[in-house]
Amino acid sequence: MGKFERKEFKYYVPIEMLDPLRQRILVHMEHDPFCQELPKQRYTVRSIYFDTRSLLFYFEKLDGLKIRKKLRVRTYNSSHPDSIAFLEIKRKIDGTIFKERAQVSLAETPNLMNGAQLHLTSNQPGFIERAALDKFVYLFKRLKLESKALITYEREALRGLTDPSFRVTFDFNVRSYPHPDVEEIFREQDLCVLVNQVFILEVKFYQRMPVWMRNIVRDFKLHVQPISKYCNGLNVHLPSTEVREFHV
Repeated sequence: MGKFERKEFKYYVPIEMLDPLRQRILVHMEHDPFCQELPKQRYTVRSIYFDTRSLLFYFEKLDGLKIRKKLRVRTYNSSHPDSIAFLEIKRKIDGTIFKERAQVSLAETPNLMNGAQLHLTSNQPGFIERAALDKFVYLFKRLKLESKALITYEREALRGLTDPSFRVTFDFNVRSYPHPDVEEIFREQDLCVLVNQVFILEVKFYQRMPVWMRNIVRDFKLHVQPISKYCNGLNVHLPSTEVREFHV
C-alpha cells in the first residue's frame, strides 16, 4: 500500500480471440488469488473519477500531455458493511505510471465532499500511505474536484509464475454513469456500455515486457492504444458543445 511505478500497455482485442489468447498466456501465468474462486474468475472493479469543473484531467489525456494525472476512489465487487475503498492518485510521466493509494472505509468516502476527516483502515499505516491520503485530500480541496464518472467493469487478472509482479488483465463490459454521488459507486442502473464485441487487455510490468509476451502480442497482431476508461466513459455522456466550451 502507498506508492509504486510501472509500465502499462493497453490493447483492444476482439472477443473471439479471448480463449486462444488466454491459453497462450496461461502457459506462463496463473490467475490472481483474488479471482481464483469467483464466477468466471472475474471480479468487479468500481471507480468514481474526479475532475475539475473545466475537466482538467480529461483534457490532459485528450491533448496527449506527457505528464498527466487523475484521481479516483475505487472499490470491488458488491457492497457489504465493512467494504473498503482506495483513494488513488494515478500519474503518467513519459510512459511510466506512478500510483499513490490510501485505504479507507468505504462508508467514510462521502466525507470527501463535505470536508470531514478521513481515516486509514490500517492500525499502523506507513508514512507513504499517510502521505498519499494527505495529498489526495489536498488536491481534492485545492482543485475543487467533482465526481464526473462512475466506471465499472469485470476483470480477469493474471500474475506471472516466475515473476508475480508481471500482470495481465482482461477487462470486460466496461460501462459508465455520469456525475454520480460517491454513495452510488455500486450503482448498476442506467449504466452505458462503452464498447461491444471487444475486451481490453492490459499488460503491466516494471522494467521490460517478457519476450514470450512480446511474441504473443506479435502473433495476435495486437497494437498498443491510448485507452482511457475515464475519458471514454465521459465521452458517451458529455455533449460536444460542452467540450468545446471548456476546451479553449
